[in-house]
Amino acid sequence: PLGGREGALHGVLSVYAAEPRAWREEEVQALAALASNASVALSNAELYQRVAVEREQSVAILANIADGIVAVDREGDVVLWNRAAEEITGVPAAEAIGRTPAQVLQRDLESETGGTNRLIAIPKGDQDVWLSLSEAVMRDPTGAVAGRIFAFRDISAEHVVEQMKSDFVSTVSVELRTPLTSIYGFSQTLLREDVAFGDVERRTFLEFIARESERLTAIVDALLNVARLDTGNLTVSLEPTDVAWVVSEVVSSAHPSGNGHRFVAELDVEGVAVQADPDKLRQVLDQLVSNAVKYSPGGGTVTVSARRTDNVVELSVADEGVGIPQSERERIFSKFYKAGGGQGTGLGLFIAQGLVREMGGRMWVDSEEGRGSRFAFELPLAGREAEMQRDG
Repeated sequence: PLGGREGALHGVLSVYAAEPRAWREEEVQALAALASNASVALSNAELYQRVAVEREQSVAILANIADGIVAVDREGDVVLWNRAAEEITGVPAAEAIGRTPAQVLQRDLESETGGTNRLIAIPKGDQDVWLSLSEAVMRDPTGAVAGRIFAFRDISAEHVVEQMKSDFVSTVSVELRTPLTSIYGFSQTLLREDVAFGDVERRTFLEFIARESERLTAIVDALLNVARLDTGNLTVSLEPTDVAWVVSEVVSSAHPSGNGHRFVAELDVEGVAVQADPDKLRQVLDQLVSNAVKYSPGGGTVTVSARRTDNVVELSVADEGVGIPQSERERIFSKFYKAGGGQGTGLGLFIAQGLVREMGGRMWVDSEEGRGSRFAFELPLAGREAEMQRDG
């Protein structure tokens, strides 16, 4: 019999003679040895085939699994770098194999304690990718460490959401606490019975309360606008809107700071109307003017301009302030982002850009650090004027 592993029967080795005869003992032993060797060969072939099939299955699984899988040998060199690892890290397997993860990713994946779901960041281009990383030790039959295997997935989107939640809680708690503290303090002062306040003092306290209440209302309105922009529930009432009139109103009502700002309107749109929500357009320009004053502490001129180009009107607010570093320009319209770590909710520009987008336009910024900024946006011409422009 040709036996296999665990008593399995692969087959039978049969030997025939042309004439009847008795088999000698040495012949029987030789046949037994031959059967044993054949059994071993068949078992090895079966094992090799099984290993090959399992290897192909493993390769197919690793190639199509959504998680990045990286394996290193006992020296720490990469021996496996699957397709998902290529996509997540941006590094082809050919560049990773034979090198250490630290050489490939500019940081090591291995930790002293191992474990699962560690949060790490790796550089990818000009930004970081956040990974949820787990690792396990591979051991040889003697128990010695033969290598490590790492599994990770890209959770950058989730990390951004968590960071935004953290920023939201931090911003709201600070921004709401300040006016609430003022309102509470002045109210408690007015309620004191051991102090007789005159009309002037009482009016001064009430003005503080009214001003802080307006500030509180503005913060709440900003948070509501953010929620509406995020959910797509912001309502805009588009209608032909006189650009020159809105710009003139914004400039005439601008409040200079104690640093001596001067406000100028440059209009090349007399009689030109855009398709916009007048209140939202005013809100956008007010926000940009407020930012211009805030970020030009040395005073200077704030210029509000409007000019017609093709089927759109370009509006802009320029200042002579501190400007925006190149590294911050891409994030300047992000939610809760405050240039230079300044005061405020960090929502103004995010909302302004969102309002412009809802009105069918786009917003951008041009800036040079130390020489000021220019925030500009375009809005489409109102229907009749747009038709005349096309016909012309």
